[in-house]
Amino acid sequence: MAARMRPPHPAALPALLCCCLLPAPAAAQKATGSQRWPWGIDGDDLMARRDLFNLGALGAKAWDADRPEPAAERTGGVRRVETSRGDGSDHGPKRLVVRALCGGGPAQKAGLQLDDVITGVDGQAFAPGCFQLLATALQRAEAGDGKLVLQLERAQKPLELTVKLKKLGAHALTPEQGRMRQQILDDALAWLALHQQGGGFPETLAGNTGAIVQTCLAGLAWIGGGSSLQKGKYKANLASAQQFVLRGLGQSEPKLGHGDANWDQTTWALAHAAIFLGELQLASGGKKPSQDLQRLADELAARQEAQGGYGHGPGGKNALGYVELNIMLTYVACGLSLAEQAGCKVDQAALDKLFGYAEQSAGEDGGVGYSTLEGQRGFGNIGRTAGTWLAALGLGRDSPFVAKMAAYTKEHIADMMGGHASLQQHVLLAGLAAVALGKEGQAAYWAGGLQRDLTLARTPDGSLQPRPWHESLSMQSNTDVSVGEVWTTASWAIVLGAHGESGKGGLPGWCGRRR
Repeated sequence: MAARMRPPHPAALPALLCCCLLPAPAAAQKATGSQRWPWGIDGDDLMARRDLFNLGALGAKAWDADRPEPAAERTGGVRRVETSRGDGSDHGPKRLVVRALCGGGPAQKAGLQLDDVITGVDGQAFAPGCFQLLATALQRAEAGDGKLVLQLERAQKPLELTVKLKKLGAHALTPEQGRMRQQILDDALAWLALHQQGGGFPETLAGNTGAIVQTCLAGLAWIGGGSSLQKGKYKANLASAQQFVLRGLGQSEPKLGHGDANWDQTTWALAHAAIFLGELQLASGGKKPSQDLQRLADELAARQEAQGGYGHGPGGKNALGYVELNIMLTYVACGLSLAEQAGCKVDQAALDKLFGYAEQSAGEDGGVGYSTLEGQRGFGNIGRTAGTWLAALGLGRDSPFVAKMAAYTKEHIADMMGGHASLQQHVLLAGLAAVALGKEGQAAYWAGGLQRDLTLARTPDGSLQPRPWHESLSMQSNTDVSVGEVWTTASWAIVLGAHGESGKGGLPGWCGRRR
């Protein structure tokens, strides 16, 4: 039975799954009118997606006008990144050169052109950077008369351009609450439904495993928005997603990869499927635990490494010569937590070893490290710690280590820049943990830069886009861009819907709030 639950072996996944293996850098093509939104790529070359700054509801993407464009040649294979972030600031560029426009979006309608250089907004120059000034201007415009003024340089000559946005009213001032939050969530859920194909989503760079992961996240977004198998606007989408995931878990195909290294990364699909199917059963009120969910719980327990950690998949060391990594342990722990909450029998010895391994990797502050290996132990980050703490919370575990993880999560709830590999992954896990922490945790999360980033992630079509960050800029490759906008849109939608509204929707299982 366990063999049936194993999805196919995909080609090497990007850093979302590998954390050290990244796709080749995007080709640095000069933007032309033919290049497509949202990444400014020509044709269907998925590897040519560009790591650009999204400009919110304007419907434009831009590059740092004072930073060289990525090299034109593509170099695949292993990449490593230094973790230094200079002074740690995250202000954004001071000048933005436009590289993509959303057809029919507010910026294009106003006359913004490719190669225009945006230097300020509403009379204020982008100093020290564009992020907060642009986000504040967007929020103010949508809560007011809908207008903002961009300061530009076109052909080295100054120019001002008035852009008109949709007016949402004064009570919609911030994106994480009230009418604005509901509008963003509704648009994202509708966008996901529009792009669902055959119950799932295109594989992008991650093969069948990646398609399962993205389908599970979209399903969780619909659940958080108030749908289940019995009710809600997206109940049919959820039923199709459930069928897609179960079909995908039962497929098999030839192993892909390079050389003799272990390229099996299918534990990602199993863990996300357990989270999705567990939360779906809780939302749908099933009285008996699903047999499929029980098989997932059994398979995840069986895949545990001898020390208690988890690798990308069974089969030994991967191409970089290691097995365990704790971002994988985090998702497995969440999957097992949801399975138990949904009534499945979960191997308690496996759970003991799992949390023991996480504790061995952690520092004195409770931050879950990358693994227990020398040089990887003791270096905690918000994604690994928040997710592992949520799993412990959902399982009703109480120990000094769980208390330390809770304290670490509370202190670092908005520390996205301390993450690794996928910025969106840390936004997601910390956002769920903020719900578990309550009003104080949510306030700290949004005030720490996430309100600004959500504002800038928006687009006129309802999707939510990734952005460059210190790691992707240094490596000229962004996992969140490579995996695609289903990943980023679903992740943000999960965060927005996780706490539920007026007792409807939400993700109480993943947020550890059912106990």
